[in-house]
Amino acid sequence: MSTTNPIDDIQQGSATNPSKPKKKGKFPLWKNVIAMIILLVLYIGGAYWLTTYYTHHGEEVTMPTLSNLTPEQAIDQLEKLGLTGEVRDSVYSRSVGLNLICGQSVEAGAKVKQGRNILLTVNSDEADCLTLPDIADNSSFREATARLTALGFTLTAPEYIEGEKDWVYAVKCNGRNISMGTKIGIDTPVTLVVGSGYTSVEDSEIIDSTSSILDDIITEINHFLPL
Repeated sequence: MSTTNPIDDIQQGSATNPSKPKKKGKFPLWKNVIAMIILLVLYIGGAYWLTTYYTHHGEEVTMPTLSNLTPEQAIDQLEKLGLTGEVRDSVYSRSVGLNLICGQSVEAGAKVKQGRNILLTVNSDEADCLTLPDIADNSSFREATARLTALGFTLTAPEYIEGEKDWVYAVKCNGRNISMGTKIGIDTPVTLVVGSGYTSVEDSEIIDSTSSILDDIITEINHFLPL
């Protein structure tokens, strides 16, 4: 009678009936598609939100009038509207007080998006200057007028003196003669001193010549008259 070892039976059973590992279930394709759609929607939505946030898409304000304000007042008013301001230039204008805003890069009343930077121009306390070119005793009245006007000078009515007709003998500013290279305010008028075409010297020469001719004629007549 054969006897069997229980331990051997257990080992044989394990060898003949090994346990098979369970297969992992596959993730369904339709779930992958839904996940991709959700990610795409989130990406597009996030991008749109960021664009709207940083550019304030659709948010516009009306540009105010900043003229005659100080730079500080103008910038403060812009910031209240969600805009920024920066002084970039200065000019001279008599219509606006000194050191006040006289220009803006966006006209008042225009619609602008929030976050935009507005460039401001302030009224300087110094007028722009022009440099007088070589005019005196170097050009005719017509040439001088055309040249100075093109450069931005303001001209008064000419002052006439005895001399060659339409020749510019001098340039005056505030009643004083000025020379080439003089700096003049852009709004300061200048006067051209021009020859009238007649001189006292020429007139006296004409009179003397006429008198001499008349004397010669009288002498010749007296020669032929009987005594």
